[in-house]
Amino acid sequence: MERYDITVQHVTDLTGLPEGARKQQGLSLAIGFFDGVHSGHREVVRQAVTLGKEQGLTPSVMTFDPHPRVVLGQGSEYHTVLTPLDDKLELLADLGVEAAYIIRFDRPFSEVSAEQFVKRLIVPLGVRTAVVGFDFSFGHRGAGDAEALGLYGGGDIQVHVIAPVFQGGDKVSSTRIREMLAEGECREANVLLGRTYEVKGFVVHGEARGREIGFPTANVMPEQPYVIPRPGVYAIQAELITPSGARGERHNGVLNVGYRPTFEAPGGELKLEAHLFDFQDDLYGCQLAIKFHSFLRPERKFASIEQLTAQIASDADEARRRLTDIRV
Repeated sequence: MERYDITVQHVTDLTGLPEGARKQQGLSLAIGFFDGVHSGHREVVRQAVTLGKEQGLTPSVMTFDPHPRVVLGQGSEYHTVLTPLDDKLELLADLGVEAAYIIRFDRPFSEVSAEQFVKRLIVPLGVRTAVVGFDFSFGHRGAGDAEALGLYGGGDIQVHVIAPVFQGGDKVSSTRIREMLAEGECREANVLLGRTYEVKGFVVHGEARGREIGFPTANVMPEQPYVIPRPGVYAIQAELITPSGARGERHNGVLNVGYRPTFEAPGGELKLEAHLFDFQDDLYGCQLAIKFHSFLRPERKFASIEQLTAQIASDADEARRRLTDIRV
């Protein structure tokens, strides 16, 4: 079930614009892929929402699925995302977006010219105001820019360009956030995101080794192709998600991302194992949102179960300390 209050229209090609969309007039439209919906993206979206309210237009977003670079073969890393589509829509709805247009990005769409993009998609949607980022480009080979958007719109579209956003000396970008997560720098990544990075998944059965050594763990299977932070141990919060999609209880804990080298041979499957503090209920089949707050240490192999148990206890103590000021 959808967790957001937002009207969603899926557009498969330039001739497949939904009838309802064609009839709708008066959009204030933010355009972009918006992976992460980070602080820079939020400035673009907030401006579209603000202008929409001021001008009596519907605050809207146009985004794309999958990532254009996947279709164009420009980087295998883009097969994973900071925000899968459902997560992205949930975050956009929280910002006040009322309508979203999801463009299926495929090879034929990648060959659409900038002029066709505007005249056959943007204009028929009734866009009156468009808001884009400073590095916005569109159309075949990225030939179109903000100026072209206004030009091909025949002067009927007001185009607003949002300047880059900086945090702590870093220009906020999805690429920089990916790099930070790859290094385990989740606190720094969270600053650029403007929120705590999270990965959602369902709790599946494991081998119950954690319970045997006094630290029961929930084995979380990511449900979407998320960007997973570097292997290691993290201070986290786990938020329960109800079957209806609503957010429920939140519990502090510690999470291991890795390959369990103490128990398994190299080359195994990456696993996410969460130990929640002061929590004993059965979580099998439950959906969790794992919020990454702080990197504690790299994953490593231990010579004995006793050494591993002692280290987990130490990790848990450190995670409790770091999460002291985090609201549960």
